[in-house]
Amino acid sequence: MPEVVLVRSSRFLGGIERQLLDHARRLREAGRHPHLVCLLRGAGEHPLVTAARAEGLPAVTVPDPGPLALRVWRDLAAILERTAGALIHTCDYRSDILVGARLRGKRPWLAESHGHTVAGPWVALANRADVRMLRWAAAVVAVSVAWETALAAAGVPARRLHVIGNSTAILPTTPPPPPMELPSGRHLLFAGRHTPDKGLDLLLRAWPQVRGPHPDLHLWVLGEPTGKGWESRLAAQEGVHCVGWQPDIRPWLVAVDAVVVPSRREAWGMTAFEALATGVPVVATRVGGLPTLCAGAPHAVLVTPEQPEALAAGILTVLRPDFPRGPALGVEFRCRPAFDPARRFDRFLALYDALG
Repeated sequence: MPEVVLVRSSRFLGGIERQLLDHARRLREAGRHPHLVCLLRGAGEHPLVTAARAEGLPAVTVPDPGPLALRVWRDLAAILERTAGALIHTCDYRSDILVGARLRGKRPWLAESHGHTVAGPWVALANRADVRMLRWAAAVVAVSVAWETALAAAGVPARRLHVIGNSTAILPTTPPPPPMELPSGRHLLFAGRHTPDKGLDLLLRAWPQVRGPHPDLHLWVLGEPTGKGWESRLAAQEGVHCVGWQPDIRPWLVAVDAVVVPSRREAWGMTAFEALATGVPVVATRVGGLPTLCAGAPHAVLVTPEQPEALAAGILTVLRPDFPRGPALGVEFRCRPAFDPARRFDRFLALYDALG
């Protein structure tokens, strides 16, 4: 099957988009014909489409005004009809739902699933709809064994499930911006949505136990607030700074002493991956894909989830002056075979051929 339509719904050119662009390049080099279809909640051209066209790859932006908008259904249906002989490869819950509702098993469709987040009733409803649509896919690629297990438990047929993790293609390739200029002292970083599954509340409960022995310690909280009192809760904690969403966390990674990932659930762990790939120590909870991601990394500490005391102990461990850290560890981590983009692509190609 030489033609592949890659469908992604997002707003930014982030990690998953970079990896998708790398995948499209490799498809072209392999003699396949990739077409990128990017659903955009907003005006203008999707940044992934702009980047793809700059490399001569076919790409189109489909405006997606919202969950109930009929236009996106019509536009996507027209694209699917024009590419009737192609394999469809979706990359998120929104594209799963739209493509799955249209195809219903009538032609080959592969879904690449990176997990679900919990951010209110609408997202919870979309998560349930996504699982129902995934049951119709010819193949479902989970980003980790933990997420594969969760999807199987939710009713996705086990015989259609496969595990292919992310690669270093997910990392930024542009020159990094200058490091952040932070005040004197030591610094921790949390980067993620302010939703219950990310465990920011657990970190705030652990914070007094950590800052007591380290009065010069600062916690920098990146990510979009959910509007449920997070900003006031963060402001009430001495030494905690909420700076909102950041387009690139690399300036922060090179400026902080450690990264904390206190998640209650995590299909893979993008923040942990970026930090470990830079050589920055990571404290992460033993949930989802994090144990596999952190396994064997000397600059990672895993702790019991839902326990602020264990989280505080882990943070105190990585703050020790003799704890492993540094760029050499990042290089060693990035060079692991499991994160090789070519290896990842070959596994997807084998799945494509099996479905064709």
